[in-house]
Amino acid sequence: MDKHYPVLRIVGTIYKVVGIIIAVVTLLSALGFCGMSVLGSSIMGSALNNLPGNTQGLGQGFGLLGGVVGGVLGSLAMILLGGIYAVTVYALGEAVYLLIALEENTRHTAVLLLHSEHEHPEALVAPPPQP
Repeated sequence: MDKHYPVLRIVGTIYKVVGIIIAVVTLLSALGFCGMSVLGSSIMGSALNNLPGNTQGLGQGFGLLGGVVGGVLGSLAMILLGGIYAVTVYALGEAVYLLIALEENTRHTAVLLLHSEHEHPEALVAPPPQP
């Protein structure tokens, strides 16, 4: 059988590729965010400690969300939300392929029924009732 809907096949493939790209970018962004959070916290703390006249200990830390814990929590949130988005876009591409396969299966079934109808017309007649 010939393939119908070539543009829909391209669109489905594009959605699947974009879903994979979103997943990769999400993972790289989460790693970068975690690393920058840890490095930025330590650099900012040492910069505040080196300020002239710093006698109040401004660079002692930024609390719970300022360093490693904040970076890990932010990265986990990015992975969760980006992962949901990536899976949704990929599933949209799969749904396009599912609809194409559904149409092909329906068309194939209709062709088989049409051939069966012409080859065995007695199959269309109801059997006589049993006494």
